[in-house]
Amino acid sequence: MTLPLDIILAQLNPTVGDLDSNLNKIRKAWDTNPESDLIVFSEMILIGYPADDLVLKPNFIDQVEEKIKILVEESKDKKPYILVGTPWRDDGKLYNAALLIGDGKIQHTVFKHILPNTGVFDEKRYFAYGGDLPDIFEFKGTKLGILICEDLWSDKVALHLKKLGAEILISAHGSPFHYNKVSRRQAIASARVKETKLPLVYVNQVGGQDDLIFDGHSFVMDKDGNITHQLPAFEESITSTKTPTLAKELPLEESLYKAVTLGLQDYIQKNGFKGILIGLSGGIDSALSAAIAVDALGAKNVHCVMMPSPYTSQDSLDDAAECAKLLGVQLDTIEITDAMTAFDDMLNGFIDKNTTTTTFENIQSRLRGMVLMALSNETGKMLLSTGNKAEMAVGYATLYGDMCGGYNAIKDLYKGQVYALSKWRNTQSPVIPERIITKAPTAELKHDQTDQDTLPPYDVLDDILEHLIEKDMAVEDIPHDRETVLHVWKMLNAAEYKRRQSPPGAKVTPKAFGRDRRYPITNGFLKNQS
Repeated sequence: MTLPLDIILAQLNPTVGDLDSNLNKIRKAWDTNPESDLIVFSEMILIGYPADDLVLKPNFIDQVEEKIKILVEESKDKKPYILVGTPWRDDGKLYNAALLIGDGKIQHTVFKHILPNTGVFDEKRYFAYGGDLPDIFEFKGTKLGILICEDLWSDKVALHLKKLGAEILISAHGSPFHYNKVSRRQAIASARVKETKLPLVYVNQVGGQDDLIFDGHSFVMDKDGNITHQLPAFEESITSTKTPTLAKELPLEESLYKAVTLGLQDYIQKNGFKGILIGLSGGIDSALSAAIAVDALGAKNVHCVMMPSPYTSQDSLDDAAECAKLLGVQLDTIEITDAMTAFDDMLNGFIDKNTTTTTFENIQSRLRGMVLMALSNETGKMLLSTGNKAEMAVGYATLYGDMCGGYNAIKDLYKGQVYALSKWRNTQSPVIPERIITKAPTAELKHDQTDQDTLPPYDVLDDILEHLIEKDMAVEDIPHDRETVLHVWKMLNAAEYKRRQSPPGAKVTPKAFGRDRRYPITNGFLKNQS
């Protein structure tokens, strides 16, 4: 398929709120493609997406409008028209808009017609309803039908544009990643193409924004539903429709690994941290987190610390040391035994040292958190928390202990996914010792402890949690032992207050804690499940 226009797909990584940086990204794409006809940017490219309550600040929108004036003025001397996503005020209302700019003016304005308000999206909080369905715009003899993100997910807008005579559909997106999102997007695009018999140009944002990851995966689909151009995932790309390109589809493990790595990289770099600090325990979660950190920022920017107690095995010491060596990172050792003794003495007479509760186990975890936070304060490096989704789900983590940190790259990965990604990463180059992958997971907070002393086997736990969280199923409908399911359900609900205090982390599943799953902490429904 050959489109009648030379259209540039500008798949870029904006920074939310950094208007000057985002403006310069637009300019660079503009200046490096002077002979093209049209450059299409992603949804909200000027401000980054999602900007949340920033768009409610009038002074911020004032500055947005000043940047648009700059682009309009510069368009007098540049050939390509540009389609720029931005918030836009009109008649006292704020819209999610796409502005077609060229020849010294805003040639065409499209307001987002369908405002998503589920899962991670809160657009009805910020933007006015788009009102009338958008009109088409004739450009160089070709009638363009422009849609903004969610407008593509219903047949309403596309069929309307087709009825008006559109010859190409152009869709600007800010569509975040999760592990089956790419196939869903392509299925939706295929449905719109099949209904309209029109080719589709789809441009998506790339990059990390707090807990959201945008994977790009921009593409062109011909009127028969064939993908003729596919931009690479998880990286910036500026590609012309005149240049054939079909980036490879990534296998699941590689896709997940690249997602969490990009999320961590952007979180550190966009927030100006000096590097990453990790408590390396000799276990699988911290080992994978360290590998992700090195791949995101380089070994010289990652500092690992081993903090042994009397319960730390020699295997854990050896495995942590071997992992650090393979990754090429600095590893320091700080013993916490003396601090444990000091706390025992401080609490003598207040807490029975022989208590069967987890009190003294949690003290160990909190001591490690204090050590790491002290180092973080001193160095300016951000502490990376390392708990996986299964642990976060059931509260198998210590507040103000191993939950300390500014970000958690594996927060939305189930335990089985942690193992799968570790094995995949070792196929690229060996960085995680085999024994870390094969040995029984343990917190090592008391003698002869394993995670399965407290939790069901992780394959069972993961599956139950996926049914409860991703599928939102009732306890009685989950195909596992009812008592086990009920036990997990109770732990899941009881841990809500902990999760509210956990650091943000990369969202890679359809229903991540936080934006996607918002259960009340005080929840009487639990009492009726028995």
